[in-house]
Amino acid sequence: MSKTKVNLGVIQETLLITLYARAYELQEADPIIVDPKSAEIVRAIDYDFHKFATAKNSQIGCCLRGMVLDNWVRTYMTQHPQGTVIEIGSGLNTRFERVDNGEVRWFDLDLPDSIAVRRQFFEETERRQFISASALDTDWIEQVKAVSTEPCMFLAEGVLMYLSEQQVKLLFANLLQEFASCFFAFDSMSPLMVRNQKYHDSLKYTSAKFDWGIANIRKIHNWDGHYQVIEVCTFADLPAKYIQRFSLINRLLFSYIPILRDSYRLALVRLG
Repeated sequence: MSKTKVNLGVIQETLLITLYARAYELQEADPIIVDPKSAEIVRAIDYDFHKFATAKNSQIGCCLRGMVLDNWVRTYMTQHPQGTVIEIGSGLNTRFERVDNGEVRWFDLDLPDSIAVRRQFFEETERRQFISASALDTDWIEQVKAVSTEPCMFLAEGVLMYLSEQQVKLLFANLLQEFASCFFAFDSMSPLMVRNQKYHDSLKYTSAKFDWGIANIRKIHNWDGHYQVIEVCTFADLPAKYIQRFSLINRLLFSYIPILRDSYRLALVRLG
């Protein structure tokens, strides 16, 4: 069978890194994420995924990031079984397939080229819809609000670091204004990691560049007092069986040196 060619923008191409990470994880005896759909998509796409084979830190990190965000969504759905989840920059993520409770409303939001690829592998349903737009626009907001009767949950996995600080602040402000009391789960990195991105083990195989970094994610409270950081998680906070997958030197550096331990983290925030 002929493989599917993809035509993605510079930043959008990075969605293939995360896709590969989840697909590769199936080879592990005790996988962090079990995602056969991603493996199916990797086999179907005409792309040189083999260049990511040596990017072990990214592969493990993407799966751990996905696991933490999955768990936060499950917690949200426990409290709001018929709530609404909006995945910003959804790419080819399979989170809906992994966590769906049979009741939640779900929106996959991404730029037109990414959504065009997504449509080749996923189908919309009554509860799960695609939105082809930039998260920084506002035209899509009414579509979500039309079905949302409870506080929404927004996700941005591997997205915000490619935006400018001004764009990140605009996104936060728009969500606060339009979706009072919503939850926002996302990952971020420190300025130190942004400055040293040339050493990133998978990004170096693309033309994408990190832009936004923040030294202490709890400082977003200074942007607006309505931003409440509920939880922050670094990889060092996770169970040892996962951390042992990293090399010894990385475990030591990113567990015991504070500036490195907090160079990458996930956060769950309440807006309003």
